[in-house]
Amino acid sequence: MAGNLRSRLARIRGGNEPVKAPGRTVATRRRASDSEFPPGWTTVGEGLRLKETIASGLGVRSDERVRLAAFSARMEDRSAAAGGMLFFDLETTGLSGGAGTVAFLAAVGSVLSDGSFRVRQYFIDDYPSEPRLIESLEAEFQSAEAVVTYNGSSFDMPLYSVRRSMNGFGPMPQVAHVDALHASRRLWRRVLGDCSLGSVEAAALGVRRSGDIPGREIPECWFEYLRRGECGRLGAVFSHNELDVRSLAALTFMIHGAAAGRGGIMPCDLVGLADLQSRLDEGLAEGTLRRALDSGDARAARPLMRLYRKQGRFEERIALVGDLPDDAAGLFSKSVYAERVTGDIVEALRLAVAARDAARGSLLDRAERRAIRLRRRLGEAEGR
Repeated sequence: MAGNLRSRLARIRGGNEPVKAPGRTVATRRRASDSEFPPGWTTVGEGLRLKETIASGLGVRSDERVRLAAFSARMEDRSAAAGGMLFFDLETTGLSGGAGTVAFLAAVGSVLSDGSFRVRQYFIDDYPSEPRLIESLEAEFQSAEAVVTYNGSSFDMPLYSVRRSMNGFGPMPQVAHVDALHASRRLWRRVLGDCSLGSVEAAALGVRRSGDIPGREIPECWFEYLRRGECGRLGAVFSHNELDVRSLAALTFMIHGAAAGRGGIMPCDLVGLADLQSRLDEGLAEGTLRRALDSGDARAARPLMRLYRKQGRFEERIALVGDLPDDAAGLFSKSVYAERVTGDIVEALRLAVAARDAARGSLLDRAERRAIRLRRRLGEAEGR
């Protein structure tokens, strides 16, 4: 795939790849002049352009600490200053990733000392300039306490790592990385269904993009630029990339505020919110789970029971068994409760059979063994 893409890009550079249009074929390439290029860009190296945009802040101070556990349970003890967080997004020649994909545009955003938000964008005029793009990003990463992406653990970061290796830059810099998509899914998957950045920014941030270019069309815009020097759609690509980073930053600080018990948040999955809060403050998580349970969401019972077990609050934990949902695991637990706490063997057997009928895997075997044992116990009691 890498060879095919490199060959295609080489043909485009040389003007040898036909470009089909209604009723005609264009095979020549014209380099765009600086006056034709979208405004605001400065050439900072051979084939590399830079644009810097500074806008109003996102309501956070640059020295405010952000606890990264809100986004990844693996980072329990890690934190970063808001001003030390780098919000990162790539635009590439496709979604396949790896060696078969070239990164031609990158945006990095950061909170400045005065609270304003800066976005730096790097664009390459041609694929041989990719090493200069990666070199610029390496400098950005080295000054960051943490890098934040949206779906970056599956796309942006692996792609950046591969492109570094392909261009001789070696391993990735050692910097903490959090992917805001995972926290967004916990909060809004049950509410929105679609947790793409566009859907979440519209619902949670109230952002409505006007004239935005669909992401699937972005690679072809760069190919058009390489073929014929056409800049017409590049402005929309640059705007899309910049807005992605601005929305990512705003969303990140909103999620952290909600996980820390500060600020409001649109209607979300309270059980998911409690999961994020439990990493920062178990008291907050308990209150949120109680609210969810009081609203009729039986899913809150199980994580609340786990919380009580961790805290040694066993009587309160047992009292929640009746609130468990009637799924296989909930029915199994209710069967244990009926046998051991209320002493109702008939009800315990009914619940064990219901759990068996709903279960799969190891729980199916456990429920079947429980039902067999309870039948035996009930028969022995009736025979006496």
